[in-house]
Amino acid sequence: MKFKDSKIIVVVPVYNEEEIINNIITNLKKKLINLNFKIIILNDGSIDNTLQKLEFFESDDRIIIIDKDNEGHGKTLVKGYDLAIKMDVDYILQIDSDDQIPLDELQKLLVYINNYNLVCGYRYERNDPFIRILITNILKLVILIRHWVYIKDSNVPFRLITRDFLKNNLHKIQNSKVPNILLSILAAKKNELRQVKTFHKKRETGIESIRRFKLIIFCIKSFLEILKFKSH
Repeated sequence: MKFKDSKIIVVVPVYNEEEIINNIITNLKKKLINLNFKIIILNDGSIDNTLQKLEFFESDDRIIIIDKDNEGHGKTLVKGYDLAIKMDVDYILQIDSDDQIPLDELQKLLVYINNYNLVCGYRYERNDPFIRILITNILKLVILIRHWVYIKDSNVPFRLITRDFLKNNLHKIQNSKVPNILLSILAAKKNELRQVKTFHKKRETGIESIRRFKLIIFCIKSFLEILKFKSH
Protein backbone atom coordinates (compact mmCIF):
# COMPACT_ATOMS: atom_id res chain seq x y z
CA MET A 1 0.00 0.00 0.00
CA LYS A 2 1.32 3.47 -0.88
CA PHE A 3 1.35 5.94 1.98
CA LYS A 4 -0.71 8.45 -0.01
CA ASP A 5 -3.51 5.87 -0.14
CA SER A 6 -3.37 5.18 3.60
CA LYS A 7 -5.49 6.46 6.45
CA ILE A 8 -3.52 8.35 9.08
CA ILE A 9 -4.34 9.47 12.59
CA VAL A 10 -2.10 12.14 14.11
CA VAL A 11 -1.87 12.12 17.92
CA VAL A 12 -0.84 15.44 19.46
CA PRO A 13 -0.61 15.79 23.27
CA VAL A 14 -0.77 19.45 24.30
CA TYR A 15 0.06 21.27 27.51
CA ASN A 16 0.22 25.07 27.80
CA GLU A 17 0.98 25.89 24.17
CA GLU A 18 -1.36 28.83 23.61
CA GLU A 19 1.27 30.80 21.68
CA ILE A 20 1.90 28.19 19.00
CA ILE A 21 -0.80 25.50 18.95
CA ASN A 22 -2.88 27.10 16.15
CA ASN A 23 0.17 27.43 13.90
CA ILE A 24 1.17 23.81 14.60
CA ILE A 25 -2.25 22.43 13.67
CA THR A 26 -2.61 24.69 10.62
CA ASN A 27 0.84 23.70 9.32
CA LEU A 28 0.14 20.04 9.99
CA LYS A 29 -3.05 20.20 7.94
CA LYS A 30 -1.10 21.76 5.07
CA LYS A 31 1.54 19.02 5.18
CA LEU A 32 -1.13 16.31 5.08
CA ILE A 33 -3.41 18.06 2.57
CA ASN A 34 -3.25 15.26 -0.02
CA LEU A 35 -3.70 12.45 2.51
CA ASN A 36 -6.66 10.86 4.27
CA PHE A 37 -6.07 12.05 7.82
CA LYS A 38 -7.57 13.00 11.15
CA ILE A 39 -5.87 14.76 14.05
CA ILE A 40 -6.52 13.90 17.68
CA ILE A 41 -5.50 16.79 19.95
CA LEU A 42 -5.38 15.91 23.64
CA ASN A 43 -5.35 18.95 25.89
CA ASP A 44 -3.74 17.65 29.08
CA GLY A 45 -5.27 20.09 31.56
CA SER A 46 -3.57 23.21 30.22
CA ILE A 47 -3.81 26.16 32.61
CA ASP A 48 -3.29 28.83 29.96
CA ASN A 49 -5.56 29.64 26.99
CA THR A 50 -4.67 26.57 24.93
CA LEU A 51 -8.20 25.17 25.05
CA GLN A 52 -9.71 28.48 23.95
CA LYS A 53 -7.26 28.61 21.03
CA LEU A 54 -8.30 25.10 19.98
CA GLU A 55 -11.92 26.25 19.64
CA PHE A 56 -10.89 27.67 16.26
CA PHE A 57 -10.82 24.10 14.92
CA GLU A 58 -14.08 22.82 16.42
CA SER A 59 -15.94 22.94 13.09
CA ASP A 60 -13.24 20.95 11.26
CA ASP A 61 -14.41 17.33 11.01
CA ARG A 62 -10.81 16.17 10.52
CA ILE A 63 -9.88 17.35 14.00
CA ILE A 64 -10.90 15.70 17.27
CA ILE A 65 -10.29 17.76 20.39
CA ILE A 66 -10.11 15.93 23.72
CA ASP A 67 -10.05 18.08 26.85
CA LYS A 68 -8.94 16.13 29.90
CA ASP A 69 -7.56 16.52 33.39
CA ASN A 70 -3.79 16.72 33.70
CA GLU A 71 -2.29 13.24 33.82
CA GLY A 72 1.12 13.78 32.29
CA HIS A 73 2.54 13.19 28.85
CA GLY A 74 2.72 9.39 29.09
CA LYS A 75 -0.88 8.71 30.08
CA THR A 76 -2.06 11.32 27.60
CA LEU A 77 -0.20 9.55 24.81
CA VAL A 78 -1.65 6.18 25.74
CA LYS A 79 -5.14 7.65 25.67
CA GLY A 80 -4.48 9.10 22.23
CA TYR A 81 -3.05 5.82 20.95
CA ASP A 82 -6.05 3.92 22.31
CA LEU A 83 -8.46 6.24 20.50
CA ALA A 84 -6.45 5.99 17.29
CA ILE A 85 -6.37 2.21 17.03
CA LYS A 86 -10.15 2.04 17.54
CA MET A 87 -10.57 4.02 14.32
CA ASP A 88 -10.28 2.81 10.73
CA VAL A 89 -6.63 3.71 10.26
CA ASP A 90 -3.39 2.36 8.79
CA TYR A 91 -0.79 4.52 10.53
CA ILE A 92 -0.48 6.65 13.64
CA LEU A 93 1.76 9.71 13.54
CA GLN A 94 2.73 11.11 16.93
CA ILE A 95 4.16 14.60 17.28
CA ASP A 96 4.49 17.01 20.18
CA SER A 97 3.08 20.52 20.09
CA ASP A 98 6.29 22.46 20.86
CA ASP A 99 7.43 22.72 17.21
CA GLN A 100 10.99 21.63 18.04
CA ILE A 101 11.03 19.11 15.19
CA PRO A 102 9.89 20.77 11.94
CA LEU A 103 7.06 19.06 10.11
CA ASP A 104 9.21 19.10 6.95
CA GLU A 105 11.13 16.22 8.55
CA LEU A 106 8.09 13.95 8.10
CA GLN A 107 9.21 13.02 4.60
CA LYS A 108 12.24 11.26 6.10
CA LEU A 109 9.97 8.89 8.02
CA LEU A 110 7.84 8.03 5.00
CA VAL A 111 10.82 6.54 3.17
CA TYR A 112 10.97 3.58 5.58
CA ILE A 113 7.42 2.98 6.79
CA ASN A 114 6.75 0.11 4.36
CA ASN A 115 9.64 -1.87 5.87
CA TYR A 116 9.34 -1.09 9.59
CA ASN A 117 6.54 -0.99 12.15
CA LEU A 118 8.01 2.01 13.96
CA VAL A 119 9.92 4.77 12.21
CA CYS A 120 11.02 7.78 14.19
CA GLY A 121 13.55 10.55 14.20
CA TYR A 122 16.55 11.00 16.40
CA ARG A 123 17.68 14.46 17.43
CA TYR A 124 21.30 14.44 16.23
CA GLU A 125 21.92 18.11 17.14
CA ARG A 126 19.58 18.44 20.05
CA ASN A 127 18.68 21.95 21.18
CA ASP A 128 17.64 21.17 24.74
CA PRO A 129 19.12 21.95 28.16
CA PHE A 130 22.22 19.93 29.07
CA ILE A 131 20.37 17.94 31.75
CA ARG A 132 17.90 16.53 29.21
CA ILE A 133 20.67 15.53 26.83
CA LEU A 134 22.54 13.87 29.71
CA ILE A 135 19.42 11.94 30.72
CA THR A 136 18.97 10.69 27.14
CA ASN A 137 22.55 9.43 27.08
CA ILE A 138 22.12 7.65 30.41
CA LEU A 139 18.89 6.17 29.07
CA LYS A 140 20.73 4.69 26.06
CA LEU A 141 23.05 2.87 28.46
CA VAL A 142 20.22 1.65 30.71
CA ILE A 143 18.32 0.23 27.73
CA LEU A 144 21.42 -1.38 26.27
CA ILE A 145 22.37 -3.09 29.54
CA ARG A 146 18.84 -4.21 30.42
CA HIS A 147 17.32 -5.02 27.03
CA TRP A 148 20.34 -5.54 24.76
CA VAL A 149 19.28 -3.04 22.11
CA TYR A 150 20.94 0.25 21.20
CA ILE A 151 18.45 3.03 20.56
CA LYS A 152 19.73 6.50 19.74
CA ASP A 153 16.67 8.45 20.86
CA SER A 154 14.06 6.18 22.41
CA ASN A 155 11.66 8.90 23.59
CA VAL A 156 11.68 11.16 20.57
CA PRO A 157 8.20 12.69 20.04
CA PHE A 158 8.23 12.32 16.27
CA ARG A 159 7.22 8.84 15.18
CA LEU A 160 5.17 6.96 12.63
CA ILE A 161 3.66 3.66 13.80
CA THR A 162 1.67 0.96 12.05
CA ARG A 163 -1.73 0.35 13.59
CA ASP A 164 -1.18 -3.40 13.92
CA PHE A 165 2.05 -2.95 15.86
CA LEU A 166 0.46 -0.43 18.21
CA LYS A 167 -2.66 -2.52 18.68
CA ASN A 168 -0.65 -5.65 19.48
CA ASN A 169 1.49 -3.86 22.06
CA LEU A 170 -0.83 -1.30 23.63
CA HIS A 171 -1.60 -3.54 26.62
CA LYS A 172 2.13 -3.68 27.44
CA ILE A 173 2.38 0.11 27.78
CA GLN A 174 -1.10 0.85 29.14
CA ASN A 175 0.01 2.14 32.54
CA SER A 176 3.42 3.46 31.57
CA LYS A 177 4.83 6.90 32.29
CA VAL A 178 7.09 6.49 29.25
CA PRO A 179 5.08 4.57 26.61
CA ASN A 180 7.17 5.80 23.69
CA ILE A 181 10.36 4.46 25.25
CA LEU A 182 8.76 1.05 25.76
CA LEU A 183 7.42 1.00 22.21
CA SER A 184 10.92 1.78 20.93
CA ILE A 185 12.34 -1.11 22.94
CA LEU A 186 9.66 -3.53 21.73
CA ALA A 187 10.23 -2.57 18.09
CA ALA A 188 14.02 -2.71 18.39
CA LYS A 189 13.91 -6.19 19.92
CA LYS A 190 12.11 -7.42 16.79
CA ASN A 191 14.22 -5.39 14.34
CA GLU A 192 11.12 -3.36 13.51
CA LEU A 193 12.55 0.03 14.53
CA ARG A 194 14.17 2.51 12.18
CA GLN A 195 15.51 5.88 13.31
CA VAL A 196 16.51 8.69 10.96
CA LYS A 197 18.27 11.98 11.60
CA THR A 198 15.88 14.83 12.25
CA PHE A 199 16.58 18.50 12.80
CA HIS A 200 15.77 19.81 16.28
CA LYS A 201 15.09 23.46 17.07
CA LYS A 202 15.40 25.31 20.32
CA ARG A 203 12.12 25.58 22.20
CA GLU A 204 10.80 29.12 21.69
CA THR A 205 7.38 29.04 23.36
CA GLY A 206 5.56 27.32 26.19
CA ILE A 207 6.98 25.80 29.37
CA GLU A 208 8.30 22.28 29.79
CA SER A 209 5.85 20.39 31.98
CA ILE A 210 8.58 18.55 33.93
CA ARG A 211 11.52 20.59 35.18
CA ARG A 212 14.25 20.73 37.80
CA PHE A 213 13.62 18.46 40.82
CA LYS A 214 10.44 17.02 39.30
CA LEU A 215 12.45 16.03 36.23
CA ILE A 216 14.97 14.11 38.35
CA ILE A 217 12.22 12.27 40.25
CA PHE A 218 10.40 11.48 37.01
CA CYS A 219 13.60 10.08 35.48
CA ILE A 220 14.32 7.86 38.48
CA LYS A 221 10.80 6.40 38.33
CA SER A 222 11.06 5.99 34.55
CA PHE A 223 14.42 4.22 34.74
CA LEU A 224 13.02 1.82 37.34
CA GLU A 225 10.06 1.13 35.06
CA ILE A 226 12.40 0.43 32.14
CA LEU A 227 14.50 -1.93 34.25
CA LYS A 228 11.40 -3.88 35.31
CA PHE A 229 9.87 -3.94 31.83
CA LYS A 230 9.72 -7.33 30.13
CA SER A 231 10.42 -6.79 26.46
CA HIS A 232 10.10 -10.43 25.38
